[in-house]
Amino acid sequence: MSSAWRRLMASLGFTSRAPEPPLLEADELARWYAGLDLKQRLAVSRDLVKRVRAPRALRDPSALPAIVTGRLVFELDGPQGPVPLHHLKVELWDRDFGTPDDFLGEGFTAADGTFAIRYDPADAGEGDLPDLELRFFEPQHTFRKDGRVVEDWRRIGTERGPDDHAGLEYDFGTLRLPYWEYDPSTPLARLLVVEEGTPPTAYAPGRALAMLKAVAPIELVKRQHQLQIRLGQAPSLARIQAEYPESMTVRMEQQAPGSSRSDAWFGERLLNGMFSSILDRDPEAPGDPRAFRLYLPWNAYEQDGVHCLPDVDLRLRLEEGRLMPQRIILGMREPGATAPGSPVTRRSFAPGDGADWEAAKRMARVSATLDVELGNHLGQCHFNVEQYAIAAHRNLRRNPLRWLLMPHLREVVLINHSANGFLVGPTGYITRASALTEAGINQRLEHLLGSYDWKGFAPATPVCEGHRYAQAGQLFWKLLGEHVDAFFAEHGAAVEEQWREVRRFSDDLVAHSAPAFVCRYLRARVPGKEAPWFVRSERMDLDAKVAEPPPRAVSAVTRTDTPQPGELEALKNLCRYVIFFATFRHAWANNLQWEDAGEVLYACLGLRWGKGGALSTEEDLDVAPTPDEATEMLWISWMLSKTNYGFILSNEDEDVHPRLLELLRAHAAQFAALGLDVRAVSSRINI
Repeated sequence: MSSAWRRLMASLGFTSRAPEPPLLEADELARWYAGLDLKQRLAVSRDLVKRVRAPRALRDPSALPAIVTGRLVFELDGPQGPVPLHHLKVELWDRDFGTPDDFLGEGFTAADGTFAIRYDPADAGEGDLPDLELRFFEPQHTFRKDGRVVEDWRRIGTERGPDDHAGLEYDFGTLRLPYWEYDPSTPLARLLVVEEGTPPTAYAPGRALAMLKAVAPIELVKRQHQLQIRLGQAPSLARIQAEYPESMTVRMEQQAPGSSRSDAWFGERLLNGMFSSILDRDPEAPGDPRAFRLYLPWNAYEQDGVHCLPDVDLRLRLEEGRLMPQRIILGMREPGATAPGSPVTRRSFAPGDGADWEAAKRMARVSATLDVELGNHLGQCHFNVEQYAIAAHRNLRRNPLRWLLMPHLREVVLINHSANGFLVGPTGYITRASALTEAGINQRLEHLLGSYDWKGFAPATPVCEGHRYAQAGQLFWKLLGEHVDAFFAEHGAAVEEQWREVRRFSDDLVAHSAPAFVCRYLRARVPGKEAPWFVRSERMDLDAKVAEPPPRAVSAVTRTDTPQPGELEALKNLCRYVIFFATFRHAWANNLQWEDAGEVLYACLGLRWGKGGALSTEEDLDVAPTPDEATEMLWISWMLSKTNYGFILSNEDEDVHPRLLELLRAHAAQFAALGLDVRAVSSRINI
């Protein structure tokens, strides 16, 4: 054993008292190496690469006698035919049985997916004709503390060639690699994962432990409730609630009965809770800066006829710095009506209406909960960010843009794949617990994704001093701007040099985004008109999206292989937008789930048509969720809020640039004063 090897083994924590250890077999070495973390594997590789590859790298490749060629394309064709897989690393190996394989050479696919690797057949070993094999790799990275990048490669596929190849040329032909494919069965930009298949990525190992730690205690509670329900001994809603951890609204009611159901608290949560939403000015009160409106349209979608989900038209007003509800207008269907656009009866409620006002507030709160889950959370964060993740993984390899975006795009497709059956789909929880059918949910999501665009986005302006969510959002947005500007100052020239990857990234985003959606009401009142009541921040440019046929929701960054004036700034805005939704916006919507949706009678996804109608008191359990829906709701709310791994400030995977960590730490006190603990903000969406 060489002294260098001894020092390396000792640095990794492996020691041996014997002068020479016993011989390790190849499979044992492989298992040991696979168990090392990334830093340890890199250390071992740096020591061994000199012996394995360096001598061959010193040779002039053009002088090597043999060559293999081929072309890599995606598994699924695009509108113009095969789609090339550019800038993937391709290694050529000689397969051996019983002894380590022999490295023969490497290369990269060109813009059209073609590759050519020259090699020396003698490198397969004396008297051994090479058994050819291609191995494909995608890049990964980590950041050192000084901001320098360390590149690594992850193997993503293999293609076997001929055994005992005696010729000097071999063409592998066109090879189709199933790599980050779009699902052709949905109008949304979703990743294709075949039945019983797995996505082309994996969670960080620490996430599994975080999930177990957060969910294990309440998993037993939920299973006990479900067993009792199956045995015909369903526990009461009160008992179900009591057997879960205490939520914020339950605690509020214990300390001050009625506080969580008050008008002031209702307005406070619309400003700063999970329900934080865009508040338009009240169009019926022109010129009044204190009058606001929130409209939730549900009658446009198919409903199950079991749950009641009216259109909700909220009118609110700032009074002494507090947002207070003034009127709630509900567009009520008849019980059992299921068709989109069913006839509705509009009923208006005001604070002086006693029990009816409280019932209307509850209905509005439930409506806002469903809107947040489908909109701010699942749609605007999860599925919205997924479309950027797919396009980035398909196209960004040589461009340093990958170092900026990938830490915030990893794992989102994994959690979204779970949501396909867990939350939505024919048996998903939202489908079962809300009024919307599977078709209604799918149409709502298509409309939502059709209204999200990076272009022109900026966080909404605070409506009052107590609007902590908007203030925190603007501060986070500002810091992201500094982070992105600094990154481009350092790497902008290299970004421009690899602009073809940006072009393909942009092309994929546009081509696979949903058709732009502007409802009839907004079409008639906003594009091309003065509409001072309509808040344009956080929304796409309606004037640019009302053409027929509808353009795509996501705007292009570029349409050329070289950057045009203004396009570098556009790309910076896109990056800022993606990171904002993968971090701050998701954290605010997700981490407050237990606070705002941790009590069944306070907020749920759907109220049922009871014997006396849906507008009833909390004591009327005919309208409340069923016991099985209640225990599942509390389990989900806790799991989503309490399972966290991959925090920005922890940077467990060391893939986030240290600059962003420093910026957030420097402003941690400001965020804390606004109700945000930046230590609880994840770098990506994985829950």
